[in-house]
Amino acid sequence: MENEVPYFKTFDEFFSAVNMSPSKYEGLYVDMMDKLWTHPSLVVPPFKHNSYAIKLLLKGEGVMRIGQWKENLKAPAIFISPPNQIVSCEMVDDNILEYTVIINDYFIDKHLKLKHFISVFEYFQADQSTPIVIADDEMTDLVKVFNYIYDEFQMEEKNDSLEIMASAILIFFMKIKRLYNQYSLKNEEENSESKKIDSLSNRFLTLLHEDSQHEENINYNISYFASKLAVHPNYLSSKLKAETGKSAKEHLDAKLIHNAKTLLQQTDFSVKEIAFKLNFKESAHFVNFFKKQTAETPSEFRKAY
Repeated sequence: MENEVPYFKTFDEFFSAVNMSPSKYEGLYVDMMDKLWTHPSLVVPPFKHNSYAIKLLLKGEGVMRIGQWKENLKAPAIFISPPNQIVSCEMVDDNILEYTVIINDYFIDKHLKLKHFISVFEYFQADQSTPIVIADDEMTDLVKVFNYIYDEFQMEEKNDSLEIMASAILIFFMKIKRLYNQYSLKNEEENSESKKIDSLSNRFLTLLHEDSQHEENINYNISYFASKLAVHPNYLSSKLKAETGKSAKEHLDAKLIHNAKTLLQQTDFSVKEIAFKLNFKESAHFVNFFKKQTAETPSEFRKAY
């Protein structure tokens, strides 16, 4: 396939593509951005990366797209770009101020408290990372913590620099969680139910999120994931059904539809190209699957969008 969404698997690849200087810390980047990198047209075309990008929009307005969601976002707001999601945006003008923290697994894996927080906070999951429009005083509170992180990032590196920044980033995320809980429409019952899912189901959902983003011709099924988790397929299926209320097939189908809709919304790939990327041998099979799941064809969905 000639058409591909650029996928930046490392910081170096991303910074090289947007003509930015590389970060002095592997797996961590902090910046105050007053422009959209090197895009004078105010449009950032679709791309993917393997990091968590947490952004505070202090000034600016535009159409933001991350995965399936699309929103005309206006400052002050928070939004997160999780790993492996297609991202693009179109800003109204160049009056932009955006504070950004970008971290990837290299940094996260070295700081266990931060890693645990990210793994259990639903806002960092692809289907929950919709933006939050907040009040000016709430943004001011977040900026205070961000400034501490930014100042430490800009200083000459010391032996404890990474630990200090990791701790400050954890506080930053905890404050974002407070706002997420405040603005979220979820009720306490739903939140408490999500905490009952055990580690096996969580590991499956994490693998599903990570692996299903790759554009490799792998036939994803319950046996594939059971093998990676070293359990029997029937045991994994029963655990998922009992703890999430959905069968393994329902989870797999939902992720496939999520990826299909994202490609239909954010790219001009043909239906045939998308079918190939999602491992369908025939485009007709993809069309039938999509219509069965959504009650409309891929072309109808794209036209309505």
